[in-house]
Amino acid sequence: MMKSARLASLAMSIAVTAAAAYAFAPRELPAFEASLVRADRLHVNSIARAGSRLVAAGEAGNILVSDDAGASWHRASVAGQSGSTLNKVLFTDERRGIAIGHDGVVLLTENAGSTWRQVRFDGDRSEPLLNVVAVAGSSGQVLYAVGSFGRFIVSRDGGERWEDMPAMPDVGEAHLNALVAGPGNRLMLAGENGLLLRSPDGGAQWERLNLPYKGSMFGALALTADTWLVFGMRGNVLRSEDFGTTWEAVQTGLQTSFFGATRLQDGRIVLAGQGGAMLVSNDLGKSFRIHRVGGMASLTSILEIAPNTALVGGESGIAVEKL
Repeated sequence: MMKSARLASLAMSIAVTAAAAYAFAPRELPAFEASLVRADRLHVNSIARAGSRLVAAGEAGNILVSDDAGASWHRASVAGQSGSTLNKVLFTDERRGIAIGHDGVVLLTENAGSTWRQVRFDGDRSEPLLNVVAVAGSSGQVLYAVGSFGRFIVSRDGGERWEDMPAMPDVGEAHLNALVAGPGNRLMLAGENGLLLRSPDGGAQWERLNLPYKGSMFGALALTADTWLVFGMRGNVLRSEDFGTTWEAVQTGLQTSFFGATRLQDGRIVLAGQGGAMLVSNDLGKSFRIHRVGGMASLTSILEIAPNTALVGGESGIAVEKL
């Protein structure tokens, strides 16, 4: 299958379906001005916290910031903007953050998301980076980013320079959808066709695992060092209590795909996904109840902002959800 066709399929399946002109065509755009925007009219793929500030990223390279718990949003300024859709935003402390997305783009900020600069862009390959994590390495913090067609890159200088990840198991051209860090510097990497890898040491060594479900997994969640969830297509949620050695299926009652998850301060687990579906677990992921379902717009991210209150992001922008 040609890469362009697989990219189109990937973008649809993970609900990162911005218009093709935005997703794949390199463009030179002026830096965005810090203007008030309607956050409910943008396709948002990721929401993160930078201290007390909220930062969201999504279609056409848009990055939004809010200093009033999501009541209002302003567009951040992005220097060297390519217009590539952004899939994930991560802050390593209250000031420093990274955003990654289509065309292998990497953006950095050092002022809690007010301004960003582009440090990486690969318009020739036009392959999306889908997830990024930070772990403690032997000589400082290490950043890992993964994406389509087996893309796995690493930075050891805060995101300025990137190289292909060495000593990885052969994953071919599988899409690497989710990379999640857990306690003890443990990592879990999930992808298409049941692909699952784990690292017990912050990415120095990797081991391929067997999942009972061979469809694509779009996300993972570390509950303890040993207890993990992975979730993905057709309502499939799997749970492990031995860091992925064995897995059990969790019944969700839905056939819709899940793309985002979070653990609330009170211990509840929330999954969000296709068609606005949301599930809640009160027993560390052993069972789920349907919180809501229905609608056409999919949800890709969720972040708790207050007790019983979360922000959800997706195809219809950002909204407040009472839990």
